[in-house]
Amino acid sequence: MTSSEKNNNRTRSEPFTHFINKMDRLFSERPPKGMLQSLDEFFGSTKERGFPVDIQESNSEYILTATLPGIARNQISIDVLTQAVTISARQPEKPHKQHGPHGMFQKDGTTGSMSRTITFQKPIDDAHVTARHRDGILTLHLPKIRGNRIEIN
Repeated sequence: MTSSEKNNNRTRSEPFTHFINKMDRLFSERPPKGMLQSLDEFFGSTKERGFPVDIQESNSEYILTATLPGIARNQISIDVLTQAVTISARQPEKPHKQHGPHGMFQKDGTTGSMSRTITFQKPIDDAHVTARHRDGILTLHLPKIRGNRIEIN
């Protein structure tokens, strides 16, 4: 192989090497806060939509407030994992009647769904999580699990 062929091969492989290095860095570093949720929303179904969530943190717990207007308590599902919470809501749309050129017809409603997964930096004590729903506002109190502090001798 001549030196010009080697230079050509090296020039062609540089973008690929740059791409591989970027991918290695992406998977070896800790993801930015909210990145996984953004990816979930990006790749989610077009029928699913999110809802606003506010998170406050104290030394002992996370307080999560989700705004779910028009959603009844029995339409909400909450799944608590070690370091994440998934809130899902299904809202059946009411069927409606319309007058058409050939008389009245009824169009069945479709079911709308919303889902958000929120990740936390500290583990959650799932046995002591409390939830409250009032006037379209869902409030979760998520106590943190405290580890044992070890003294160094």
